[in-house]
Amino acid sequence: MSSITIQPVLPQAGVRGGHIQVPCRGLDVDALDTCELYFGTTATRPALVSSSLVLGVVPGHADGAGLRVQQHGNHSNVVPFTIATLLAENLHPVASPAVDRNGAIYTTISGSKGQQVPVSIFRILPHGEVEPFVSGIANATSLAFGPDGELYVSSRHTGKILRANASGTVSSVAENLGIVTGLAFDSQGRLHAGDRRGTIYRLTDTGEPHPLVQLPPSIAAYHLAFDQQDRLYVTYPTLSGYDNLYSITPDGELQTLVTGLGRPQGIAFDHEQNLYMVSHVGGEGGVFKRTPDGELQHVVAGINLVGLAFGMDTDLILTDNSAVYKLDLGGRSPS
Repeated sequence: MSSITIQPVLPQAGVRGGHIQVPCRGLDVDALDTCELYFGTTATRPALVSSSLVLGVVPGHADGAGLRVQQHGNHSNVVPFTIATLLAENLHPVASPAVDRNGAIYTTISGSKGQQVPVSIFRILPHGEVEPFVSGIANATSLAFGPDGELYVSSRHTGKILRANASGTVSSVAENLGIVTGLAFDSQGRLHAGDRRGTIYRLTDTGEPHPLVQLPPSIAAYHLAFDQQDRLYVTYPTLSGYDNLYSITPDGELQTLVTGLGRPQGIAFDHEQNLYMVSHVGGEGGVFKRTPDGELQHVVAGINLVGLAFGMDTDLILTDNSAVYKLDLGGRSPS
């Protein structure tokens, strides 16, 4: 029996449901339906197998690490692969999570338009306990920690930005911001927000909004992040399905950095100024890393992802439309 050999896969990490391609040699082409794909010691059935390629779907969990192919009891070599750990589910994030200085993670049950839910924001403590944090916010959408250490949240239903202190007490920051979604603070502590109908605002200390730039509207939400030079980066999905990554200078000059994205959403920078972005590119979905020199790399396989944030150490926190995950990037790209 010939030896099965697989090559390292790209990306080398995934969230449940993500699609991966495993280049393969040495399969018995007369019995391709007997192939199994192992994530650690957890066996899965491939979605499709050919003589040179195995297509697989990332399971919800795996016992052990690495990836291999098996056929007729014949095992391939093991290549690196990491599956994101599920932290919490039965949620409804529509944007990126937020992480406080102690490593606690905050996310939402946003709900449908105008829906009142029992808990608007949940907190996931570093040891894994999930607890209610804030109630009473209609359609809680985007989250961001301010320089004051308090959590800012947009309500796309009311057009308000609210602020929650450490005990979960909520106060108003700004209003009349339309369908307000993305939130981000620059290095001077100035809050920026996006009305998904087409305007990015810079807010004064008293919450007065000043238009910074006009953009085409989004069908879902704007997602905002600042780099170290106070350039504001923006992603959002449109009806076209052919979307862009934008940057905006502090003076409001708009530049298109990447085109041809499919439903780009959550974005965040690591300490090396790599931009991580949830999107589809060339038919592949998940998380993509854009390096400072503009190179785009697929780093996490996933479907239905909406947001991301960097946690403690090398953790990347990810949200899809119902759950929160943690992925340890290890030495591959520290945050």
